[in-house]
Amino acid sequence: MLANCESIDEKVASYIPDDEQGQYAAVQALLAAGYRQPLCLHLPADHLATTRRRHGLERACREAGLDPDRLDHSYMAFGDEHYRDIPSVLQAHIQNGLPQFDSVICGNDRIALMVYQTLLAQGIRIPEDIAVIGYDNMVGIGELFLPPLSTVQLPHYEIGRLSALHIIHGETHRETTRVESPFLMRNSITHLS
Repeated sequence: MLANCESIDEKVASYIPDDEQGQYAAVQALLAAGYRQPLCLHLPADHLATTRRRHGLERACREAGLDPDRLDHSYMAFGDEHYRDIPSVLQAHIQNGLPQFDSVICGNDRIALMVYQTLLAQGIRIPEDIAVIGYDNMVGIGELFLPPLSTVQLPHYEIGRLSALHIIHGETHRETTRVESPFLMRNSITHLS
């Protein structure tokens, strides 16, 4: 039995976050608020979560009549040091102090933190000028952003609970169970008029 991971080689019961559903809900909320030009800052392309989250993003965009392939997508390189690359990625999409996007969809809350710092340092307000959504709901961090970050909750507690019950009850199934990852609407998104 695996918790928060899955086996590539053999069929083993796994409990994992439903990354596609979580990203879908977040992007759906962003688009429902009136945003139409998100800049997408993804985790490294070879991460399994990145692929699933991108599918959720694409589904929400298509349902809203937005072609996801026409959006600007940037994939972070692997390694913590590459969080420092976020400001230059953002700068490439800001011309004469004006962002060429109306929102930023971040691969995780750490990317969102770098986005906040970069935008706020230039006098760009969140959410009045640019909306930002994260992913993970880093423990104790998302609500400390100013303004508090709208993000997707990774369901670690529920994954742990289901995994423990799997062992306690001696379950024998070998399927992968995707656990709901709820979107937490906070103050980094506003409704556009």
